[in-house]
Amino acid sequence: MNPKRKTIAMVSNTAWYLYNLRLGVIRFLRSKGFDIIAIAPRDEFIASLQRENCKTVVVEMDRRGTNPIADFALMFKLWKIYRAEKPAFIIHYTIKPNVYGSLAAWLAGIPSLAVVSGLGYAFSKRGWLYRVAASLMKIAFSKAQEVWFVNKDDRDLLLEARIVDERKTRQLPGEGIDTTKFSPSPKPASNGKFVFLLSARLLWEKGVGTFVEAARRLKPKYPNADFQLLGFLTDDASAGVTQAQMDEWQREGVVKYLGSTSDVVPFLSAADCVLLPSFYREGVPRALLEAASLAKPIITTDNVGCRDVVEDGVTGFLAKPNDVASLAEKMEAMLNLPESARLEMGRKAREKAIREFDERLVLQEYDAMLKRFGLA
Repeated sequence: MNPKRKTIAMVSNTAWYLYNLRLGVIRFLRSKGFDIIAIAPRDEFIASLQRENCKTVVVEMDRRGTNPIADFALMFKLWKIYRAEKPAFIIHYTIKPNVYGSLAAWLAGIPSLAVVSGLGYAFSKRGWLYRVAASLMKIAFSKAQEVWFVNKDDRDLLLEARIVDERKTRQLPGEGIDTTKFSPSPKPASNGKFVFLLSARLLWEKGVGTFVEAARRLKPKYPNADFQLLGFLTDDASAGVTQAQMDEWQREGVVKYLGSTSDVVPFLSAADCVLLPSFYREGVPRALLEAASLAKPIITTDNVGCRDVVEDGVTGFLAKPNDVASLAEKMEAMLNLPESARLEMGRKAREKAIREFDERLVLQEYDAMLKRFGLA
C-alpha cells in the first residue's frame, strides 16, 4: 500500500460478492488514485481480489446466524481492523456489514457508507427477528454518513418504518452491469432444443425447487425443452441444493446441471430464456441484469428487486413468488411465443438494461460521493 495514497475499505459477507458484483467499482476507485482494502470471509475469490491489487483482510462472519454474541464479536473484530488499517473511508455491503460495520466505523471515528443490496430474511416477516434487526439497523444507519439502496421497495420500507433518515438516503440504479462485457452474440445451435436456464447460487430461496417442479410438469408435454441449472451447490440441504439432490434430479431426467463457472456469458448466450423464480427479498439480482444485458427474455417473480428488471409482457414475464403453477404457466407461454416475439423481448430487455442499469450510471454515483466527502 502506498502511504501517500488514500485508502478505501470495502466490506462484504463474501469475497465472492466484492469480486463479482463490485469489481467495476474497485477498478473505478483505483483509477481515481485510491488503494483498496477488501474485507470479507475467506473464499476462493480472495485470490481474485488480490490479483486486482486489493489488499485483503479476512474476517470470520456467519452470514445467516442470529447469535447476538457472535454478531457483536464481529463488530469488535471490524473495529480492530479499522483501527489497524486506518482507511480514509469505508463502504459496507450486505446486511451484517451494513449494521455491525457501520457501528464499528463510528466507534473507530471513520466515515462510512452503507449500501443496502437486499434486506433478506429478517424483513420477510414482522416477527422478533424483524424487530431486533430494525432496531439495530436504525442505530447503525444513524452513524453512517449515507445509506444507498439498489431498489425502491427497500428504501420505501425503511423510510416508512422510520429506520433511516430520508436525508441520508440515495437511490442507486440497481447493482449496475457492464453492458459492453455482457453484449449479445448469436445463439449457438441447440439441435431443436428450447433451453430454459436458471443461473444463480442454487439456494431454495432462489426458487430452485419451484423451477424443478415446474420442469416436471412441462417435460412430458414439451420433450424438446431443456431445463438447466448453473451455479454453486451447497453442503447444507436446508439452505440449498446438495450434490446428492442434484444427482437425484439428473437421474430422474428433469434437469441438467451445468456446474459452476466464473464466466456465465457462454451459458447465458446459449439459453432461449433465463429464469430466477426467487421469493427472497433481493436487491436487484445480478443474474437478471446479466441476462437482460445479453438480450435474453426473462421469467422471474413479482418480488422485491426482481420486478425492477422485468417489464411484464414486454421484456419477459412475472410469475407469482413460490408458486409452481404460476411459474409453469409463464414458462409454457414463453415456449409458445413465436421466435420473433422472444427475440423482440430480448432486444427490449437489453434496451432497458442500458437505459436503467448500466454500470456507468452507478459509477457516476460513486464519483459524486467522493466529491461530497472531499475524497476527490
